[in-house]
Amino acid sequence: MKFLFIFLFAILLVRPILLVNSLSGGLFSKVNYVTFYPQLKSAYYGSQYVEKKNPGIMPDQTFESFMAAAFLYGTNPIMVTHDQPPLGRYLLSLSIILFQNVSTIVVIFFFSSAFLIFLIANQVLKNPFLALIPFGIFINEPLILGQLTTTPLLEPVQLPFIFAAIYFFIRGVSSKNYLKWFILCAFMIGFVISIRFFVLGLFLALSMIAYFIIKRKLEKKFISFLLVLPIAVAVLLLSYTKTIQDGSSIFHIFGIQKYIYYYHKSELIAPLTVWDLLIFNKWHTWWGNHAISFDPSWIVFWPIALFCSIIRISSNFVKKIKVSEAEKVIISWVIFYSILLSVGESSTRYLPPLLPFLYILTTGLIFSLIKKAKHAR
Repeated sequence: MKFLFIFLFAILLVRPILLVNSLSGGLFSKVNYVTFYPQLKSAYYGSQYVEKKNPGIMPDQTFESFMAAAFLYGTNPIMVTHDQPPLGRYLLSLSIILFQNVSTIVVIFFFSSAFLIFLIANQVLKNPFLALIPFGIFINEPLILGQLTTTPLLEPVQLPFIFAAIYFFIRGVSSKNYLKWFILCAFMIGFVISIRFFVLGLFLALSMIAYFIIKRKLEKKFISFLLVLPIAVAVLLLSYTKTIQDGSSIFHIFGIQKYIYYYHKSELIAPLTVWDLLIFNKWHTWWGNHAISFDPSWIVFWPIALFCSIIRISSNFVKKIKVSEAEKVIISWVIFYSILLSVGESSTRYLPPLLPFLYILTTGLIFSLIKKAKHAR
């Protein structure tokens, strides 16, 4: 059985490994940033980020490459732009230091995200073979593979920390030695809010607090979790070390978060359109005449998994099908993140923190029904 599992696991990795190999020139080639950085800097100052009249268009991935190189050379994060917290760009800078390529570390985050989904699925489904199903769909779907073709961006950098936070929380609520897991979870939430806009991390923490409230277990574990959550804020402050060294106060750092909030508030348009995208592949664009387009990364598994997940979540509240504690954590996250997705613009780039959990819930539902049918005979 062990050999069969290893064989199936390896089969599921074939497509992403082949893709990485085909992109090896861009992902692993050595870049001389001493000569490349001035080119990036010149492109930035002539781009839409600086110029108001006739700017050059700088793609997001080129912008992130510039920011990573700028941070590497000691630039204060808030002196260029502070649309996002700086940790994600520091991690991209680390990729330059270690691999002389800003994109190489994204490959590590890609496979880390997939492996964490396997670990979470195994915690929920209690069967490594079943856990291969959501893992296999996730790591082979076009949206996730696309993270390797358009690099570097911050979403793939943030993703494994979201998954790690959920995994550590599941381990904490199901373990007697819970404190170490909650501490690790708090650190991961800190990475989440230090890489991109803090609201996602806030909803992540709220989903975990809601788990305790719904379970009505406001006891020692709940208090311990609340007590370690400030670690996340400490991680955020540490990500601004260079800014503090240059004379900014901690209160200024919190003021920057307020600016980031108002910056992203402009994305709170076209509420609920994400569901049109998720179910029907109708992408409501937010520029020009707001035309409805489609996204080539859409797959039919999305609406199927959403429908099955709704059934699974409903069964949790009506007590028709037994749901494990780990699955209840997943359900809480799916509900809270769905609320967050519903209030803003629709984009498939925001779906990776949701989709694998829909696959896990769907797998759980199908095999619960199969087991129930067998017992009914």
